[in-house]
Amino acid sequence: MFKERLKTHHSAMAEAARYTRGPRKVSEFLNVTLPDEAVSKKATIYIHVPFCSKICSFCNMRRSLQSPRENYHTLLIEEMKAYKDLDYIKNLTFDAIYFGGGTPTTLNTEALREVLRALREYFNLSADVEITIETTVTELTDEKLQMFKEEGVTRFSVGVQTFNDEGRKLMGRIGSGETAYEKLKQMKDMGFKTLSMDLIYNYPGQSKEDLEEDLDKIIALDLDGFSMYSLIDMKATTIEDAQGINQDTLFFDIISEKMKKAGYRFLELTKMVTRDQYKYVMNRHEGMDTLPLGAGAGGSVGGLMLMNPINLDQYEESIKAFGARNGMLFSPAYRDLAIFKGTLQKGYLPEDISVYIDLAQYEKTLLEMLEKGYIEKEGSSYHFTSKGIFWGNNISRLLYDMRVQEGE
Repeated sequence: MFKERLKTHHSAMAEAARYTRGPRKVSEFLNVTLPDEAVSKKATIYIHVPFCSKICSFCNMRRSLQSPRENYHTLLIEEMKAYKDLDYIKNLTFDAIYFGGGTPTTLNTEALREVLRALREYFNLSADVEITIETTVTELTDEKLQMFKEEGVTRFSVGVQTFNDEGRKLMGRIGSGETAYEKLKQMKDMGFKTLSMDLIYNYPGQSKEDLEEDLDKIIALDLDGFSMYSLIDMKATTIEDAQGINQDTLFFDIISEKMKKAGYRFLELTKMVTRDQYKYVMNRHEGMDTLPLGAGAGGSVGGLMLMNPINLDQYEESIKAFGARNGMLFSPAYRDLAIFKGTLQKGYLPEDISVYIDLAQYEKTLLEMLEKGYIEKEGSSYHFTSKGIFWGNNISRLLYDMRVQEGE
């Protein structure tokens, strides 16, 4: 049914240009629009810190090899102030906050503390707000860990990738696998609510035994969850070749089977968990608002798509001239599309089949997926099997192409 595996959700959906309704002034639009009740309770904030002390060979994210600007945290706080009094924002309760990058922990301890305190001062946060810090092992000093504990950070996503020293060298990771293991153990001992890590598999030279050792360490640490990514060959990375599709399948099956036996389950196509709720991404899968802060941050609030300049000078200027900042208005149908996509990312087929152009073709595809073991029926709904999760982004792309699009 599929020949080449799509490894990321970014390749699972087409362009959204047909849903645009033109630019709107952010400060004007968000002052005359209010969120509905469902949306108002589960908003998220994404904070982008685009700095890295080292560029990893597998990474294609929006980042740069430089030390943070001394005033970067103050720019973030000024951007918060610009948003805080807009009527739409005042009526949101933020349920999850995610610091991504880049490497957020390249900011110094007091700068991070000031940003965390400003979030609580300027926005309505839920009582059980999930605050995630994305970080490397080497940037996470004892001083920063203690500060994060004091300031109520609840969740970490740690870029380990592998505990194997040769694999870490290949991917440009700093420090040994043993150092990474001990840092995660320290964080567990400190009692942070949720600890997750990134695992990359099927990198050049990785053996089955190497993978098994990584999984054994995740189990021994009793991590709350881990994100799993088969190495992706992309222009912005420097690793040339992942190993082939047969090994990709074998390694995925090893991860799935071993970790299910250890008590983990799939939360979405690339994440297995025991206790990790990952509210930030789950809320987004439900089509909830995401307020983007920081250079290069993107999100959607009230149907208004927002993308901040990645250039630091332009980003700073956009804050000073906030009244002139534009977003791109999208039709309500785009939120329906986001929920459609999110349902598939969670490993389920959307139940509303009226969205498909040709129902007979959809039924034929459904039967083929059942026969090939990609999906199973559970009551009146269908969920992906492990095989279906492996091909999940391909299935998403296939069903997207069968869906009625805006303007058709």
